[in-house]
Amino acid sequence: MKSKYILPIFLMGTAGLQSCSDFLDTEPTEGFPETVVWETQSTVDAFVIGNYGNAYSPYENFSTWDKTFSNNMVNCRAACPGEVRGLMENTYGWGLNDRFTAIRNCNLIIEKMATSGLADVHKTQFVAEAKMMRAMIYYDLARKGGRYIWVDHVLTTEDEFNLPLTKDITESYQHVLTDIREAIPGLPETAVSGRLTRNAAYAFLSEVCLTAAAYTNDAAALQLNGKSLYQEAIDAVDALKGVSLDSNYEDMFNQKGAYSSSEIILAHYWSKDATVVSGTDMINLIPNLLNSNLSITGCGPLFKTADIFECWLDHTPSQNLVDDYLVIDQATGKAVRWDESSQFVNNTRSLSREEAIAKIDHKEEAEFNGGAYFKAFEVTTPGTSISDLMYQHRDKRFDASIIHDGSVFLGEDITTYSHGNMSRWATQRYASDHVPLTNYSTRKYIYTEWSPRPFYNVYTDYHKILFRYGRALLNKAEALLRLNKVPEAVAVFNQTRTTHGGLPASEAATLADAWKEYKIERRVELFWEGDWYFSLLRWGKYGMEANDGKQPGSVINELTEPATFIEIKTDRTAAYVGNVQLSNDARKFDVRSYLFPITKSVIQANSAINESDQNPGWE
Repeated sequence: MKSKYILPIFLMGTAGLQSCSDFLDTEPTEGFPETVVWETQSTVDAFVIGNYGNAYSPYENFSTWDKTFSNNMVNCRAACPGEVRGLMENTYGWGLNDRFTAIRNCNLIIEKMATSGLADVHKTQFVAEAKMMRAMIYYDLARKGGRYIWVDHVLTTEDEFNLPLTKDITESYQHVLTDIREAIPGLPETAVSGRLTRNAAYAFLSEVCLTAAAYTNDAAALQLNGKSLYQEAIDAVDALKGVSLDSNYEDMFNQKGAYSSSEIILAHYWSKDATVVSGTDMINLIPNLLNSNLSITGCGPLFKTADIFECWLDHTPSQNLVDDYLVIDQATGKAVRWDESSQFVNNTRSLSREEAIAKIDHKEEAEFNGGAYFKAFEVTTPGTSISDLMYQHRDKRFDASIIHDGSVFLGEDITTYSHGNMSRWATQRYASDHVPLTNYSTRKYIYTEWSPRPFYNVYTDYHKILFRYGRALLNKAEALLRLNKVPEAVAVFNQTRTTHGGLPASEAATLADAWKEYKIERRVELFWEGDWYFSLLRWGKYGMEANDGKQPGSVINELTEPATFIEIKTDRTAAYVGNVQLSNDARKFDVRSYLFPITKSVIQANSAINESDQNPGWE
């Protein structure tokens, strides 16, 4: 059992060093006398801990990347998310000009420790933590916009606040990699849960190396002692100590494994002393489905606990995602897609668009216009459930992550067939109420022990994982693929595939096949962990086998395909895959999208930045 560590709220006074018209925000300054903040180990410790949330938060916004910018999830509202609209209009604020308080805190720690009278062991750790936090903040900016405003010292009233962007992406990653590399030796090997460790830095480094290599073509300027960034990523994963894959994938993400999992390297923890359901992801992952409403809409069966599901579902897993949870073919023992397994093929027939429209309830015929994304099937064997054919013998992470027709969730029997109790039909206001538009809901990151139920004002513990061993292993596998070491790469990603997924090991022998299976593995392993969008960008930059044989920097198919959903006939004898018909799916990707635009407001406010600094294609 790991020690419990909750990030406290550290209240600091603020004093402005500039007028409101200045571009750089250098607040806060110390609200306490120097002797209080910087001359005792405990108060410095509190200041350091108080900045942790600033470094962690960019890696906890799972919905932005799984819902807004990719189709892992579908927005349950009719309208396109504001972030997408802002990006289309070149106004989306992705953090370029609002991280300076957090960065100043990091710089303040580093500078104060240089003259501190604290014991060397404490000073070394505090400086290392500050550099690690600074790297986390700046890496988030680099992966989004490529360039950022680098500040590595505490600004004073005599300094120029209108500072330029880094000259190029290589310089951006030079700063990030230098901070991580310098932080590693000063971080402790072990710490209470939630605090930065050497393992956390190594896990983080493995992913930074991949992104830096993708966007700079493994630039020599970023290499340490001539070592490829891919090899550095591999070495970083190999340097991890005392961690292993958790055989219980589901429990890692709920209260059962939050502190005890052997796999978690770094997580952010919230205490129920100060946290309610509405302050966690759960509020937007659990539907609002009261028995009184089900009775009005004719959906069912009714739940045993009438108000067990009364949250504010905002996003729902797509069929695109579900397709990548493979099925074990009961005849061959191989892992295949659900509609390719012998048990499915031998017990169903395909339906034409017209047949599906005639046989299965739907909201509008346009749902059937998905072209290559449309599928429809009817059971041919009497007494066979199409839901069983689709959902049995799946990758174990499917049931651990996704609620589907036939699931049991919080003690309730779930039906997502047409007019089921957790279906898109369970509302009078389609795309306005909190019901799953795809007929799927999320189990991952939902705590399972409640008294009396999950509700917005119920107090709860919660955690979100930033780094874990499974993700680090996949980083290593990717680096090996980039070095064309196919057997070694397949052996590495087979560890998560077999341990977490319960699937037979991949036998991929070619680079193309290995990339295909690796991409599927990474998608399902890291669903709802903020990974899929950035991995797709990285793979698009690699090009070739990593992006459907295309040249580096080409359009990415997965970011242009429509979001899809499943509709199952009430008697479970037929189903179709349709495409979402609402503007909530108004995603767009072209080659300029590898980087976000330098936000217009930043260019307008900072005299050191002008239109010539804009990222390609966003002019």
